[in-house]
Amino acid sequence: MDQQEFHRLIEKYLDGRASAEEEQLLLNYFNSFQSAGEWDETKLGNKQQLEDKMLARLQNSVRQSAEGSNNQVFSMFSFKRVAAAAIFLLAAGGMFYVVSKKTADKQLVVNKSQVKHDANPGGNRATLTLADGSTYVLDSAKNGVLAKKGNVSIKKEKDGQVTYAAETNEPANENVSALNTMSTKAGGQYQLLLADGTKVWLNSESSIKYPTAFKGRERTVELTGEAYFEVAKNAAMPFMVKVNNMQVRVLGTHFNIMAYDNENAIKTTLLEGAVKLTVGNHASVLKPGQQGRVTKSGDINIVDVDAEQAVAWKNGYFEFDRSSIREIMNQLARWYDIKVTYEGKIPDDEYVGKIERNVKLSQVLHILELSHVHFKLENKNLTVTP
Repeated sequence: MDQQEFHRLIEKYLDGRASAEEEQLLLNYFNSFQSAGEWDETKLGNKQQLEDKMLARLQNSVRQSAEGSNNQVFSMFSFKRVAAAAIFLLAAGGMFYVVSKKTADKQLVVNKSQVKHDANPGGNRATLTLADGSTYVLDSAKNGVLAKKGNVSIKKEKDGQVTYAAETNEPANENVSALNTMSTKAGGQYQLLLADGTKVWLNSESSIKYPTAFKGRERTVELTGEAYFEVAKNAAMPFMVKVNNMQVRVLGTHFNIMAYDNENAIKTTLLEGAVKLTVGNHASVLKPGQQGRVTKSGDINIVDVDAEQAVAWKNGYFEFDRSSIREIMNQLARWYDIKVTYEGKIPDDEYVGKIERNVKLSQVLHILELSHVHFKLENKNLTVTP
């Protein structure tokens, strides 16, 4: 196969025009070079340019398919059949291995018999603790008014949301500034509407502390884990999120904060408006489409990102963009409430793809097993091996 034919075949594959025979030919061709460990640029062209081109086309296909269908989020995979948008593997040596839908379907049949246990996806589960110590398990509590504090009514809505709403414009007759806490365990998520109109989406293994109603010059909340915020505008009372020793200050904007202890940085991603990150004496302002990464040492790094990927979890998806298997496992562990251990040398492969969060764990693992990793799931313990 010469370079011209090779690139023509890639174009057909990415456009969805390749036949089953051509898809298999391309996969075999990639495999032959992956086994040999060499890349002949005189025959195949510049490897980095080809990698960037294929990655850009695949990411564009994800977005276009997501906009055009509720059931498919990638042209190469159907969620109804294999529960995944696509998995695009960049091997440690830089070689591409592209998994087609037909190939995935065939291998899934083989892998399916190996599953002895499974795990259901998470759902709307959380605990609400009021300042007076009253506790409500929200997944079992009845819809309607949970409590009243001053003139603020606290309600559980039927759509997996707790709302705080003032019933009158009169000042509260008790201390509504005392902190309430909403928390989720592994496998849980919940929504919250604060008294000022700010909307919060709380991810798994997370908690947020906030007052029943905001007073004073600032609206301050405290976060652990991950949450997405749509802050109600109020120039006279800025909104502030405290995460460990970091502060995110806003007036009205949409942003996501991921601050799990087992991640290598606290990541604040801005979708709309502007936010100011402050760590000690260091401060940085984010623009839409930027992510501020605060390292363990307190450094702030600003990078351009696809902001929609950072909030994919809020919209019901896992989305990977050159994510390692360990980064993916962190997400799966939190959502499926499992413990992950590793045996042997795990390849440094990277994944690009989009997977629905409402499918069973086995369906996600089947897709990942098409690369260089294998899994053994027993009860809630998942072992990852080469």
